[in-house]
Amino acid sequence: MLMILRRLKAHVEKENWFAVGIDFCIVVIGVFVGIQLGNWNEARQDKIAEAGYIERLDLEMDVIRARLTDGEAVYRNSVENIDLLLDARRAFHRGEPDEIPDDDILQSAASSVTSGRVPAGSPAAFKEMVANGALETLRSEDLRQALFAYDEFSAVARDSWRTIREAQTWSANRVTGLIDYDLNTDVAPATSDIGDALRFASFDRDLLLNDSDVKKALNILIRTQINQQYIVAQQLALANDIEVLLAEERAR
Repeated sequence: MLMILRRLKAHVEKENWFAVGIDFCIVVIGVFVGIQLGNWNEARQDKIAEAGYIERLDLEMDVIRARLTDGEAVYRNSVENIDLLLDARRAFHRGEPDEIPDDDILQSAASSVTSGRVPAGSPAAFKEMVANGALETLRSEDLRQALFAYDEFSAVARDSWRTIREAQTWSANRVTGLIDYDLNTDVAPATSDIGDALRFASFDRDLLLNDSDVKKALNILIRTQINQQYIVAQQLALANDIEVLLAEERAR
């Protein structure tokens, strides 16, 4: 390029305008080609980066969706067990003892009244893109918006979970206090989870069926657990939206 500019200067000094025109065209074409090559290389690098982010997002969202699916099922099971305990109370007060499950079923239901999962957060790849200003690497505006929507809702879900867990303290203690546990010494603690290491020792059936505080606690718990189930279901729906958009981007 420097040599062409020297030639251009020499032709101007000699007033060889035809040669000046040719050299000028060469310079313009060279600059244009250089810019185009730069743009092509930048676009290529962006596409490679986008493919990498999409692959990471896809893998992370698979884990998140599985966790949310499991969480929604756990909350649903908890709601069903609380409903079972309330039905047992209603059957007792209607004078229908045959409709009341046995103690094994009742104590198992009582043990799961606050079962749940900590809400899933946002994928690490999304957080990295936001932190690095690389979100525009994703060409799909719909995908970017879906990721932002999920991220905002996941923060709300986490705050809601904390608030609800705190509000459940009295109710949870009232219901789970119906059960006494003892240590299952037949199981090695190092190789077992808490469910294996503990077993039911006794269950206060009469308190479940007669105590008004237990009824109050169950009514509080069924509302909060239904609310948690709804939140997780909404979060799962947003995660599924992202999965659909990721599939579309992979198909491009």
